[in-house]
Amino acid sequence: MDPRGRVDLGGRGGGDLTMESAPIDLVQSALVTALVVATPILLVALVVGLITALLQAATQVQDQAVSAVPKLLACGLTLVALAGWMVSKLVTFAQAMFAGGVY
Repeated sequence: MDPRGRVDLGGRGGGDLTMESAPIDLVQSALVTALVVATPILLVALVVGLITALLQAATQVQDQAVSAVPKLLACGLTLVALAGWMVSKLVTFAQAMFAGGVY
């Protein structure tokens, strides 16, 4: 940190970061990372929910378990399939935060 209150983050992001904007950038990076990690599961839940709703409307079966069980199974399978990718994204983010850089 220099006398003007600026922090050098290793040349990332196109310039120095002032102490006032550093927390904002860290929170923004955390939110973007959370969004990127959660998006696949949310999209699977959306697609399965729409398909289930269409099937329920077509067959006139209005049971709550019919809509919940497929979503739970699909989200669980997606979580198992993408767990490695999600963990690598989160570890990369954590390493960047502990190193003092903006991810």
